[in-house]
Amino acid sequence: MSETSTGGSIQSVLNALRILERVGTDQPVGVSRLARDVGLPKTSVQRALNTLADAGWLRPVGGDLTRWELTSRMLGIALHAFGEFSLRDHADSAMDELRRRTGETIHLVALDEDCGIVVHRLDSSQAVRAFVQVGTRSPLHATASGQAILAFQPKARSKEIVSGTLETYTDRTVTDAAAILDRLAAVRERGYAVNVAEWRPEVASISAPILSRDGTAVAAMTISIPLSRYRDDLVETYGGWARELAQSLGPVSAERR
Repeated sequence: MSETSTGGSIQSVLNALRILERVGTDQPVGVSRLARDVGLPKTSVQRALNTLADAGWLRPVGGDLTRWELTSRMLGIALHAFGEFSLRDHADSAMDELRRRTGETIHLVALDEDCGIVVHRLDSSQAVRAFVQVGTRSPLHATASGQAILAFQPKARSKEIVSGTLETYTDRTVTDAAAILDRLAAVRERGYAVNVAEWRPEVASISAPILSRDGTAVAAMTISIPLSRYRDDLVETYGGWARELAQSLGPVSAERR
């Protein structure tokens, strides 16, 4: 193989990886938008998408070759690499008990750099229920799980994260760093965080941290409640249950993270 053809092959691989990353960030996403975002012709993008689909990394949404999303293969490898499969198994029984007590959907959210990632979900059996897809990345400042995790990070790290530019998702999203730090202090005191329509307008959530041996949070167990069913008088009871069951898991060792 000539140096020219080798260089072309490497560039094709790099282009495919860029497209894969962009799909993961914006899924579901169309071919035209992908072409604009990565600066490649639509024909090149479509060819890379087809190759990634053949390899099992991507799939067309509903069979429509103009819109694409990641497959579970990507998520499975990512979770395995970071150890969340063992964390999921470790937390499953506690999550099931929390679902039984509340009747609501329970999410397990792990810390992934500057955001959360949903690694497990147990669905409510109620007709109207709140849920987020496994693999979804969630903002730390605008979710109960994120606030539960941030409250149990080194204070300098929490301050660094909330002092940057924070996105507004609803008219209830808090983006002022000082206000968020005050909330984190309250979370540390009571052991759980509360979010009422700060990320998704029709959902409230209550979340307790899952701690490592050094006392920092590696994940959070979250009760997700449709806003139509949320009541302030539920918070103390639900928060106490979430805290109790998260603490029942004990400190999470490095092997489970």
